[in-house]
Amino acid sequence: MFICGYHFPAEMGNDVSFDKVIEKVEDGIESKGKTVTLTSETREGTILEELVVPEGTFAHTAFVDYYENSEIEGETKMVYYTNKYQISEISKSVDKEITKELCKKLDDMNLYRVKVA
Repeated sequence: MFICGYHFPAEMGNDVSFDKVIEKVEDGIESKGKTVTLTSETREGTILEELVVPEGTFAHTAFVDYYENSEIEGETKMVYYTNKYQISEISKSVDKEITKELCKKLDDMNLYRVKVA
């Protein structure tokens, strides 16, 4: 099973604890001092809004990890549905109110580009 781009053994099934995922996402990533910006757009490419992910949250670390480990070229990197839904689900649980509004937006059907500076 793949969660946030990381493979977990099949014997863990679909019930991988958030702690195990967070441990893998945080391993080797330095996210302090970085700004994570998400730009939402429709499938047709119409830009809807730009969101800043609060530093110190799981969502912030996960998007830095995604950006730095993605093989996508360019200054911005499109985050695909599975990854954004998984990041949102874990963030709702561990970041709670800090990312609540952000996670509501990530649960939509729009596409998001990630930029880390």
